[in-house]
Amino acid sequence: MENLSPPPKKMENPKIQPINADVINLLKTQGKKEESPEIAQTKERLLKIMKTAGISPQTVIQAANYANQALKNPKMYPVAIQMAIKEKLINPSDVQKGGVDYKLLASGITAGKLVQELMQEGKL
Repeated sequence: MENLSPPPKKMENPKIQPINADVINLLKTQGKKEESPEIAQTKERLLKIMKTAGISPQTVIQAANYANQALKNPKMYPVAIQMAIKEKLINPSDVQKGGVDYKLLASGITAGKLVQELMQEGKL
C-alpha cells in the first residue's frame, strides 16, 4: 500500500520564530479581552448610579434575567417591567406604550452583564 500523504515537515524552534502581536497582547492581558474606553466609562457610571441609588447588584442581575426572558417570550414583558419599576430601576414614564420596548429590554440585559463583569473584577 502506498502512502499518499507528504512526509511531516520539520518543526522549527518556536523560540526563534517571531511572536505574533496578538499573542503578546494575550500574554499581557492574561487572556482577558481589553475593553473599550466607552465600556469602561459606562461601567463607572453604572457603579456610581448603583451606589448613589442604593441598588444591589443582585437586583440589576435579576432584572436583566427578567428582561432576557421577556425578549424570548413577550408574555413576560409586563412582569419584567413591573419588577423593574418596583425596584426603582426605571420610572413608569420610561415605558413605551403599546408593545414591547426592545431597546429598554436590551438596556436592562446590558446593565446586568456589566454588573456581572464589575462583580468579577471585584468592584462590587
